[in-house]
Amino acid sequence: MVKITERAAEELKKILKEEGKEDYGIKIYITGVGCSGPSYGLSLAKEAEEDEKEIESNGIRIFISDAVEAYLADSEIDYVETPYGAGFAIHNPYAESACGSGCSSCH
Repeated sequence: MVKITERAAEELKKILKEEGKEDYGIKIYITGVGCSGPSYGLSLAKEAEEDEKEIESNGIRIFISDAVEAYLADSEIDYVETPYGAGFAIHNPYAESACGSGCSSCH
């Protein structure tokens, strides 16, 4: 199951309040697939689509399809700040960190 850290939940609640969308949640979706697996996106959504289910973590509603959730088992969404900026990051303990297949698009 995908979880949201307390820090990420605080930031999301702040964003939802600023946008006047306190009754919304976040949708997690696949944006593309590369050498190290899928890339993910997050967006605000009021309710789950037909192929999605709703789960909750730290007071945040999450809308996710079974297919996306299969890739993100035991993952965590966090809010991180670096010298280059701040934003949400998905930490997937099962994600591959390198190509390994020898495809030319990785080099």
